[in-house]
Amino acid sequence: MSPNAARLLPLAGLLALTALAPARAQASEAMMATDVQLAGDPPKRVRKPGPLETGFYGELAWRPAMTFFETGVVPQMRLSLALGGKLSSRFKLAAHPHVDIYLDRPKASGVGIDMIGTVYTWKRAYVRWGFGAHSGVPNARDDRASRPGLGGLAGLGYEWHLKKKVHMGAGLDLDVRWLKDGSARMALISGIHFAFE
Repeated sequence: MSPNAARLLPLAGLLALTALAPARAQASEAMMATDVQLAGDPPKRVRKPGPLETGFYGELAWRPAMTFFETGVVPQMRLSLALGGKLSSRFKLAAHPHVDIYLDRPKASGVGIDMIGTVYTWKRAYVRWGFGAHSGVPNARDDRASRPGLGGLAGLGYEWHLKKKVHMGAGLDLDVRWLKDGSARMALISGIHFAFE
């Protein structure tokens, strides 16, 4: 190699480095921008599964209630049984046959059945609604007779875990039944229930 060529080698290397520097800087800036963008992206919220495990369940409930009239109320006691299934971690569906005992007119007591769906919204807090029929709804506060009605209920409540596969809950329902003449009867139902899985 000639002396002139040897003297030019460092200069050529310097020129090559100068040419590569902008490309490396652009690549580094692109990587930094990507990292910042990824770091700034809001984390995706993944909803946690609910408290239920799919399968069969049963329920027993004891719920005091009152049917309201303009002239007063009819006190009653609702005893109910539920048989159904937990269809997902947050939803269950069951048939609820029940007996309503009217405390001031026991001979007019009636039976009914509702299909009720229950959704667990937060931990074991739930909302529920259902539709069904009843054989004996109080006709009036001063009338000791009862009449059949169609309708349903909507309510909310909370459950507590007692032990394996046993839970206790407390809730409040608004029950509305329509008689054949189109008039409605409303009852406020509260109380406790025990669920068995």
